[in-house]
Amino acid sequence: MKKRIVTLMVVTTMLPLVLAGCTSKDGAQSAADKSQYVSTTPKPSGDINSVNWGVAGSEPTSLDWIYDWDYGPSNLIEANLCEGLMRQNPDGSTTPGLATKVSSPNDTTYVYTIRDGVTFTDGSPLTADDVAFSLNRNLKASPPSYWGLWYQNVASIAATGRHEVTARLKSPDALFASVMTTPAGYVGEKKYIEQKGSSYGTAAGGVMCTGPYALESWDKGQSITLKANAHYWDKALEPRAKTFTFSFIPDPSALNSALLTGEVDGAWSMNVSSLKPLVNAKAGNLYLNKGTEVVGMQFNDLTTGPLSNPKIREALRALVDYQGITRGLLGGYAAPTKTAAPEPTWGYSKAIWAAGYKASGGASQDLTKARQLVKEAGAPTQPIVIAVSTDDQSVVSVATSIQASAKSVGLDIQVKSFPASEYTNLFYDPTARAGLNAFMSTVTVDTPDPLEIYYQAIPGSPYNYTGIKNSEWTNYLQEAIASTDDAKRATATVKAEEVVDKNVYSISLYSLDARVFLGKRITGVPVSSLSQWYYPWAATVGAR
Repeated sequence: MKKRIVTLMVVTTMLPLVLAGCTSKDGAQSAADKSQYVSTTPKPSGDINSVNWGVAGSEPTSLDWIYDWDYGPSNLIEANLCEGLMRQNPDGSTTPGLATKVSSPNDTTYVYTIRDGVTFTDGSPLTADDVAFSLNRNLKASPPSYWGLWYQNVASIAATGRHEVTARLKSPDALFASVMTTPAGYVGEKKYIEQKGSSYGTAAGGVMCTGPYALESWDKGQSITLKANAHYWDKALEPRAKTFTFSFIPDPSALNSALLTGEVDGAWSMNVSSLKPLVNAKAGNLYLNKGTEVVGMQFNDLTTGPLSNPKIREALRALVDYQGITRGLLGGYAAPTKTAAPEPTWGYSKAIWAAGYKASGGASQDLTKARQLVKEAGAPTQPIVIAVSTDDQSVVSVATSIQASAKSVGLDIQVKSFPASEYTNLFYDPTARAGLNAFMSTVTVDTPDPLEIYYQAIPGSPYNYTGIKNSEWTNYLQEAIASTDDAKRATATVKAEEVVDKNVYSISLYSLDARVFLGKRITGVPVSSLSQWYYPWAATVGAR
């Protein structure tokens, strides 16, 4: 599966979930036991001149979405600069974006009517040629686009009218239309991108899109500042803040300090191991909701090494102390999960997904079972090498916990740490994974469809890290993606999920709460893992 270091995405309907405890008067979390999940923060009282947002990560190398995209700084910023043909909303719905409508005369054709009256932030009008050019970048880019997998069934994309673009597929693909709500469907100005060439998206080349904000300045190593787009087409999302600065603060303690002193006004996705100081903080409010980010162990090349034995993989899944990790190490800001697609990712056919999830294994510790499986496997002495990023100390602690549990059942786990800059390479460079049996990753799906996460590991995909060649797996995925019937697609995907579960091709550990902290000056942010990556959330931030 395609794993991002800080995380697969889902559109989820976020309904408040009441638990034991109490909340503050404005609905914010008032205690670490999460007395209530909330779907949004209070509405702003008015506009605000400037916002300084703390980013829990290092600065991106580029803001060109087809090359440098992640569940972190890049997409936090890009979501407010650029837009797709369709839009994912915080409540889980999909509405028109740069396309006012899409029609599908048959299973392999999508016709998009492009919105009239939209301009790029330099004042140039959006055209069908800009749209066709931008989408075709995913087909023609060298090096390949990050989103190339979702274009593998595309035969052609062309402007077929003054306000019309038509995409023709080689075969039915149920996911193509839905990824138009993601950066796979982002549109930039053709003339500008061609003129800037390889510098596009960098501090030197800039960005030219149609979003509510435009790139104003880039202070290398420190911050990126956006300015409000005074001519933005969507009046419902006119920016409340004139300027929005993203300050890069990868150290969790330093980010906490900046939030508590008011140096920065807010932050998404603070490390869960450092949330305690933010609970009941006088400097602002911590807001939580049920999240879609899943942390797990991604296996590397199961054809060799100790994990090539399925009994060892099953033992590894059984020995994990899921409750101890989520309640103890993570302070209750996470919940054990059996699959990479937990409940908030089920955008349709919920009963089918629920039945499949219930039948899955995992998420429960059984040391007796683990010891027996190790014994049946011949009590191997070869160590299992698991990689972690030093950038996320909570995940390092989780890996150390698993290492201790493994020792108690007779397995030797070695935890190998990498700095974040090197850890990123594990997801893209097979040579960087040499000598590793597994690596920790945080993932979330990109559309409201669990198929999206599983399809990423289909044979031939660069994200099939385990080297899965199971014919059942492949056939179920192909059946699912070719089906436009929701129930049939869900059923086929659940069967594919069962293949992963039966063979333990990966281990999902826990899902993280969506989390955002807002200082005393600001409010207006939707609270969801989805919103920070796929919705122009900065535009809704205003004065408290």
